[in-house]
Amino acid sequence: MKILFLGDIVGKSGRNAVLQRLPFLQQAYDVDFTIINAENSAHGKGITTKIYQSLKDAGVDVITLGNHAYSKREIMDQFDHCPDLIRPENMDPAETGRGYVVRECMGKRIAVINLLGTIFMDQAAESPITVMKRLLKEIEAEIIIVDLHAEATGEKEIFFHIFKDQVTAVFGTHTHVQTADEQILDGCAYITDAGMCGTFQSILGRSVEEVLARTLNSEKTHFVPAEGPAVICGCVVEIDDQTNRAVNITRIMERPAE
Repeated sequence: MKILFLGDIVGKSGRNAVLQRLPFLQQAYDVDFTIINAENSAHGKGITTKIYQSLKDAGVDVITLGNHAYSKREIMDQFDHCPDLIRPENMDPAETGRGYVVRECMGKRIAVINLLGTIFMDQAAESPITVMKRLLKEIEAEIIIVDLHAEATGEKEIFFHIFKDQVTAVFGTHTHVQTADEQILDGCAYITDAGMCGTFQSILGRSVEEVLARTLNSEKTHFVPAEGPAVICGCVVEIDDQTNRAVNITRIMERPAE
């Protein structure tokens, strides 16, 4: 089995690039199951039901979020109508939405879990380590995939080493900068950050001019998404059908043509 994971979608350019390239990526890598983090897909913050449906129609199996999960008010009332959308399990309000789903693919149960880091972030209501230990006692699945949405690289690595024997893959998200540390350890795939799907000539997907105006001139800005050709970042993990453990991880970065 091969699982495709794409990092944070940022704004319209990221959405359009993913919708355009997803069929080619799925075919090129012989993908069986697709997961995408879309927490910045609605004009740079949050997600809408319309965007959720467009990703589902394009062939995405599960959509994860992050610290901007509730930025668009409408989604808080629509989680029940978006069954394949998950937000961090350790993020309040706990009664809104869900932090994991279990789906079936090729006769295997795949659990996709979304968690939020605590270092340099203030939205997490509980440690992802504590929550993960609890979830492992209640989830029944042959394959467990974790999207750890966190700022600190060390926190992601610590999480990976604690749970590598119990999960199949840990994908880091949030920083929008892809790391080159993809690896397989004891049958668990890992990358500290999958990167983003958003405008390449930008500052983390945001308008360069606006970010600089805020930084240099203290102007009040809204950090709008940048416009222009997008980069697509993520990875593909191959899972052994007999052991349900990861045997290969391939990092993906498609930059726009010069």
